[in-house]
Amino acid sequence: MNIGIVFGCFIPMHKGHESLIKTALSENDKVIIAVCGYQNDRGRDFLDFNTRIKLVTKMFEAQKDRVIVVQIDDKKLGLDGTFTHENWVLWGDELFSNAGISPDSATFNWYTGEPSYVEKLSAIYPTHNFKLVDRTIIKTSGTQIRKNPGIHADDINETFREYLAKTGKLL
Repeated sequence: MNIGIVFGCFIPMHKGHESLIKTALSENDKVIIAVCGYQNDRGRDFLDFNTRIKLVTKMFEAQKDRVIVVQIDDKKLGLDGTFTHENWVLWGDELFSNAGISPDSATFNWYTGEPSYVEKLSAIYPTHNFKLVDRTIIKTSGTQIRKNPGIHADDINETFREYLAKTGKLL
């Protein structure tokens, strides 16, 4: 079995994230989508952690047989944002535990746009495959969107865009 892994804070989910997820779904039997962060993280005033989890879960309700949505609460794990090897080990243990899957039970394919993530995770999971996406193709970033969501509305995932519009944050 091939299992894809896509992870992010999704503050908000945007076209870059959607591209990773779409690719993972097309290339794997199952996909784990990990929503990362914590309740008072940088998204708290735009899209808090619990809301992001609910929105991603809602997006994939109809695909429960193929998509496993998990949350990784960085504060619960004591992660401090330094991305040390030890922190990545804790983070990875949490991802697989929350998904209910052993990290050596399938062929795993990770999808990311961050070279440093590939470097750190491949040291922990040397038998896994890593697909680094060129971020210059889809230039959207959550930081840009949060600064001016109205201008970047077309780059925001539809479910997230609808929520932001309802809450008055898509200005």
